[in-house]
Amino acid sequence: MADRYIDDDETRLYGDYALEQIALHLVGRVREFDPALQFATAALGSATELVAAHLYAARSADPALHAALSRRERVIADARSALLRFGHHLEAHRPGAVPYGAFFVEASNTLARRGPWRLVAALDHVLGSLDEFEGLVREAGYWRDELNTVQQRLREVIADDRAVRANTVRSEALSLARRQWLVRYESAKHLVAALLGFSGSALGLDEIFDDLADVHHAEGVVEDEAPPPPSDAPDAPLEL
Repeated sequence: MADRYIDDDETRLYGDYALEQIALHLVGRVREFDPALQFATAALGSATELVAAHLYAARSADPALHAALSRRERVIADARSALLRFGHHLEAHRPGAVPYGAFFVEASNTLARRGPWRLVAALDHVLGSLDEFEGLVREAGYWRDELNTVQQRLREVIADDRAVRANTVRSEALSLARRQWLVRYESAKHLVAALLGFSGSALGLDEIFDDLADVHHAEGVVEDEAPPPPSDAPDAPLEL
């Protein structure tokens, strides 16, 4: 089921990630499912864009809120960039000289697409591995400083999310668009679960839908309490 705690900004994070992973891992796995996957990804993609458009319109008149959210996006982008560049740095070592798998349990370019909570957990893991294998990594001190810095900034941004969300703006169109996104995101989960079952794949749903990942609740990270469903949303079923 789609997590109704997903906020407006996270629809972009989770929607884009799911679309990328479906294209990478699922399209072509079971030929009979491909038309349904194409329909579902097109519907989810358009719903993600619609939320983003209404969100931009609702926030355009609040410069302070826009600045806070722009900072959030920059910090997340910096954390992703640091993980990607560190992954490339490890790959530049002589083959076998550094245990890449000890730092990254999945490819750095995949991990860097995760949401902010997963990024915090990934940085924790990478920094711990860097402590363990420091003697094998060139310029280890430089990378420890950079990774520590982006992790701290990311934790600060996540801690500030409560205040940002409390001050966020709403509109009837935005509430309806988010509710439609949740319907499509949940429907995509059911479709993917069926495909994985029929194909006998061991791939977990949390590899496609990042909100399901266990490390979403990374140590030291506190999320908002669950908000109630939007009261201004209509009760009628939403068409896909």
